[in-house]
Amino acid sequence: MVDVLLASEPNASKYDLHFTVAKIPVRIHPMFWLVTGIFGLLGGRPSLVTVALWIAAVLASILVHELGHALVARAYGWPPKITLYGMGGVASYRPTRQTTQSQVLIAFAGPGAGFVLGAVVLAAVLLSGHAVILPGLGIPIGDGPPLMLGGGRLELFVTYLLWVNFFWGLINLAPIQPLDGGTIVSALLSRKDPSTGLVRSLKLSVGIAATLAVASLTQGYVFLVIMFAMLGFNNWQLLSQLRQPG
Repeated sequence: MVDVLLASEPNASKYDLHFTVAKIPVRIHPMFWLVTGIFGLLGGRPSLVTVALWIAAVLASILVHELGHALVARAYGWPPKITLYGMGGVASYRPTRQTTQSQVLIAFAGPGAGFVLGAVVLAAVLLSGHAVILPGLGIPIGDGPPLMLGGGRLELFVTYLLWVNFFWGLINLAPIQPLDGGTIVSALLSRKDPSTGLVRSLKLSVGIAATLAVASLTQGYVFLVIMFAMLGFNNWQLLSQLRQPG
């Protein structure tokens, strides 16, 4: 999702898919379909149907996430565009003059939009008379038969939507660069002390990434272990570069 696996806009490809949403240009790079499909195949008992449902849920969720960023950026007068790539996306815009407030609001708008979508889906599940355990979080909500009891395609699609928008939304708010949470913390630290804000945020990123990598290992989340380890290493490298004289 963000932002999670993508920090900059990828180069154009002749296989890109182009369209607009709310007058915002959207480009889907072919690597989005490939990488998202691979992660769908890594799930339990994969089939053509389950992979297609997974891709659809990820596509809808990441698009809503990036629209959250893009709409707030546009509200500040900065025309945005959206690119989906790999298992993430990026909302690109050229700010004329960013403030701490604009950085924080634009960064939070992505996960915030996902939480809203997840809440709408969750409300629909509860209104249908089902209960649900939020995927990845293990939080039971509602009464009645569990959502996945029937094991149908709709139930699976809804479960994927809840997983991506709630669980990955929370992951994206971790104070690690370049996740949205890292952007927020960096903006706040830089406001307090512009000369040391970036360095302090990178130190925090390394520490939090290492902690979450260990925690993910204890829970058996192999992908999260790899992701946090990579993020921590990248932040450590950038921190080392900033510390070099000259």
